[in-house]
Amino acid sequence: MKKTEKVSSTPQIQAHLKSLLAALAENKAVTPEMIKEMKEMRERFIEIEQPTIVKSIRLVYEHLAAYETINNLSYWEAEEVELDDDNAGYEYYLGLLKNPANKYNREEIKEINVQLKAIADGIVDEEE
Repeated sequence: MKKTEKVSSTPQIQAHLKSLLAALAENKAVTPEMIKEMKEMRERFIEIEQPTIVKSIRLVYEHLAAYETINNLSYWEAEEVELDDDNAGYEYYLGLLKNPANKYNREEIKEINVQLKAIADGIVDEEE
């Protein structure tokens, strides 16, 4: 498939997202099984040639494995996103992936990527 910004997600990706959101609602925390499902979903984005999303998913699941949340990003405060519970940031992120072709969702995903990459590289502390 030709790489394009217009490509959205596939039915398989939507199924992964639905499963992840249901698991989050049930468990109230990110589990190892959810990380595994994210890796599988990442493979679907590789198939449709979405490198920004592929990188983002990897950064998110690596961050979740290290910190158990993505609520610790300063992005949420800067964008005035209210996080009502421990995994509201993760739920919000999954919502962005429902329509990654939307230019506003893609911009937010890119901004989240920058912060996650900086934390992963040790450039900024996750508490900042």
